[in-house]
Amino acid sequence: MKVDRRRWLGAIGALPLAACMSSRESGFPATGWIGADPTIGHRLRTAPPDSQEAAERLATDVLIVGGGIGGLSAGWWLERAGLGDFLVAEIQPTAGGNARGGGNEISRFPLGAHYLPLPTRESFTLRRLLADLGALKGDPDGLRPRYEERLLCAAPQERLLRHGHWQEGVIPDAGLSKSEREEFSHFFALVGGYRNRSGTRKAFALPMACSRLDDEMRHLDTKTFGDWLRENGLTCAPLRWYVDYACRDDFGTPADAVSAWAGLHYFASRDGMAEGAANDVVLTAPEGNAWITEGLAQRLGPRVRCGWMVRRLTRTRSGFEASIDDVGSGRSIVCAAKAVIWAAPLFIAARVIEQLPDLARAHATQIDYAPWVMAQLTLESAPPERPGAERAWDNVVYGARSLGYVVATHQRLSAAQAPTVWTWYHALTGAPSPILRQQLLASTPEYWARFAIEELAPAYPELLPHVQRIDCIRHGHAMARPRPGFLTAPARHWFAQGVAGLQFAHADVSGFSVCEEAHARGVAAAERIAARLRGRMPDPSVIYSV
Repeated sequence: MKVDRRRWLGAIGALPLAACMSSRESGFPATGWIGADPTIGHRLRTAPPDSQEAAERLATDVLIVGGGIGGLSAGWWLERAGLGDFLVAEIQPTAGGNARGGGNEISRFPLGAHYLPLPTRESFTLRRLLADLGALKGDPDGLRPRYEERLLCAAPQERLLRHGHWQEGVIPDAGLSKSEREEFSHFFALVGGYRNRSGTRKAFALPMACSRLDDEMRHLDTKTFGDWLRENGLTCAPLRWYVDYACRDDFGTPADAVSAWAGLHYFASRDGMAEGAANDVVLTAPEGNAWITEGLAQRLGPRVRCGWMVRRLTRTRSGFEASIDDVGSGRSIVCAAKAVIWAAPLFIAARVIEQLPDLARAHATQIDYAPWVMAQLTLESAPPERPGAERAWDNVVYGARSLGYVVATHQRLSAAQAPTVWTWYHALTGAPSPILRQQLLASTPEYWARFAIEELAPAYPELLPHVQRIDCIRHGHAMARPRPGFLTAPARHWFAQGVAGLQFAHADVSGFSVCEEAHARGVAAAERIAARLRGRMPDPSVIYSV
């Protein structure tokens, strides 16, 4: 997409003036970029040479491209199926995708996804994975499994700043008028109606392919979530803020741009439970969801090859041939594989996979990815608090453009508020995604550090003296936005089914980026490949065609 300079400047102008102040101004903490290096991925923009002498040739049964949740889950399932001859090619120096973790001398912290809702019974393979990682105890198929205590988010879990006062939870309950309370009640009654419907399938389930996809459900995908809210008379400002917050949190997009099906799925699909815990508790750790990806990568061992950039994937008589650049050494590698599991974002597949059908290539290039920025604020002392509820794990400011912050040290037994690390999240909106990505790439870490400080100012007007340093993270293609029409798109179904020897295991196949979807797609892809190579029928309980 061609970027119009006027729109580009307008997008920048919409950001706070304070964020543009000189980096030479005294008293501001040190800043820097951490996390995945975008310049590595951008090398794929240039076509690989037609012929290049390979420094190494190797062969494997299965090549998995991408080392995020989907790719690592695929490797885990292949190993369970008795197929241990596989390699995972990950372009970045460490595996994990959007579930990587970082850390400093004070604490570990997330570089992306920071929690996992309690897995539903439909997500039974995810429960089994958590059992393998030691996070789930006892029967993973039980109604209320027992989870490792250190991973259950300690109370208080969430709070919201509104009218200068902290309240428990993120639903803006305090100060609502009678009519506003009635709208909230009506909204949750409608969501509960979908959640409680009887039948052979739930209306909304995780994984999403377990949902009931009849004409009524498909019709929801023809409109935005904002349209659905207006049709049901749900228009009051506090409710709209709350729904927009939820959509930006999971999809990086406000309700007026999200499919109504996806928006309702967010609220109606999560019904996992745990022994001895509230149903709305989440699993978390200081490093976010990195405990999952790091545990998987450790299990898979040297089969995970970090710094491997797959530049071309070609079908051969015996399977596939991958042209790979070793990013660190510059060596060229050719890998022959009987089968391939593509677990990287689909827009990259459109660049790399030769002979991809036109319909699939067009779909992959048209996925709208939400860009995100994060900031890790290292605090050496605790700033004064507004009155109300005590500091929680997740802390949200009503009306802010950003999503608030989570506390990396929240799970510690100590009641000390500092030193600590706050992880602040912001989904970029307000302009076409390519413009926002260019803005993100051109900006400095101090720009976003100042943005974060300004966003947190309603809660902490005197925050700056307590901050030692601020490290920022860019995610140019953080998550696919599930816009109206995504659910029924024929090309998405093509990726869900794959073809002989080539399966797709990224959350993009589901149309939105959550851990449960990436894992389910990884397992489904691995099961199809394992069955094919072993000459058996795949297990239908883990195979999804939509």
